[in-house]
Amino acid sequence: MTTSTGRGRIPLLWVGCILWVLVVAACGDDAAPGTSGSGVPPTTDPVSAEASARPVGEPGTAVVHEGGWSTPIRLGFNDDGWEDSPYLTRDGSALLFFYHPWPDLATSAEEVTERLVADPVRGEAEGLDGKLYVSRFPFVTKEVLPISDDTGPAFECCPYVASDGRLFYVSNRRTWEEDPEALPQIHLDGRALEVGGDPPPSNPHWCEARDELWFDCPGDADICVMRDAAVNDFAGPVEKAPYPVNAADREAVEDAQPFLTDDCETLYISSSRGDPALERLEILRLERRGDRWSEPERFISAPTPVAELSMTADGRRLAFAQVTWRDDGTPAIDIYWAERR
Repeated sequence: MTTSTGRGRIPLLWVGCILWVLVVAACGDDAAPGTSGSGVPPTTDPVSAEASARPVGEPGTAVVHEGGWSTPIRLGFNDDGWEDSPYLTRDGSALLFFYHPWPDLATSAEEVTERLVADPVRGEAEGLDGKLYVSRFPFVTKEVLPISDDTGPAFECCPYVASDGRLFYVSNRRTWEEDPEALPQIHLDGRALEVGGDPPPSNPHWCEARDELWFDCPGDADICVMRDAAVNDFAGPVEKAPYPVNAADREAVEDAQPFLTDDCETLYISSSRGDPALERLEILRLERRGDRWSEPERFISAPTPVAELSMTADGRRLAFAQVTWRDDGTPAIDIYWAERR
């Protein structure tokens, strides 16, 4: 996804053509289906971690438009690289996210591709393909998620962990001989799902209570949903979510990155509908009303784009990504955290 804040369009998720060029460079083998999972063991007592330490970081510029929330802070594991696509586990004990070490990833797609093609082994070792990482509470350090620590480079992002530990994510981990031009697909524990679309969908979220697989539609400008997803082995018919989940003027507005509470009754999305001329993303909240959805309410906003919200099951802690601008005018993206007091 791309977005803009008045300095020209910049990448928020797949960094413009980085999606395409990293696919061309990918040449790894598929992970064995059903064997990897999230790589994040479930915790039984997250409160004990909170008693000994708390996340610390520099306060950001974002505002949560609901009483009782702390000022969002930039988490300690962020560095000069590119961190986005955060997923906060249900108990708040871990954050999964996409990471790339290059600060100027937004403008260096061609160079990254050339290095990966010239020396895939070295390129993967340097993290030039972009991988899934995990940071554990209180979110000071980070490490590669096991499913991304595999043979050969592969672009992998957009994690979501089901309640049973199964991992949904986006990946192009496949051999060069199979299809060198294949774009990243939604995966479930190493298995590519037959969701379809060109370019393919991204940002999966499976809402188990209603068996709905939500994701960014092919083209990444609207939100789609697959109903009876698990019943149909995640290969059922797909439809665009109705208004007001997607804006009435779909050509002018970007709606993406759905996140639902476990009861599937509250939906958070990233949307530019509050300022479509600038395409400045904000995080909106909608409530399910039977077969309909309420009009969206602004939940998080900032002077620069915010997106990709994730929240704990108890609704007390959240994480999201925010674009900021460095002193030299280049874009950066980091992950922020807040808690309900």
